Amino acid sequence: MSDSLREVSRQTSMLVSRARGWMGSAWDVRISGGATRADRLRALIDEFAALGREAGSGAPSGARPPRISDHALPDQLIVLADDFFAAAATAVAAVAGSGPGVPLPQHEVTRLLARAGAAVSAARADLDTPGFGFRPF
Repeated sequence: MSDSLREVSRQTSMLVSRARGWMGSAWDVRISGGATRADRLRALIDEFAALGREAGSGAPSGARPPRISDHALPDQLIVLADDFFAAAATAVAAVAGSGPGVPLPQHEVTRLLARAGAAVSAARADLDTPGFGFRPF
């Protein structure tokens, strides 16, 4: 696994750990732009689904993750992020000639990893809101 892939995976795990601590109304806390934490995490999940498709996960074009309850979003994020990481790792190995799969050009793998890193960083910044899950009065 490449260093950039490992770092995106680590950042995603940190985000998931934080989101797993949110209960009840914590998912309804508004972040900048007016979306809720749940909305923001769903957007990141959709981004990972798209990244996975581009990396060669085998998901059909246009498929979107099903809408699930807020409290299950961290698990859905893990599944879709893992799909992306597996497809990206396979593409990296194929580029290096050390694994099966259809290699993506190195610049494409790099672009996908950068996009994933930026998406996770932006989500973490958006979700790092004051209140720790409590609605302000």
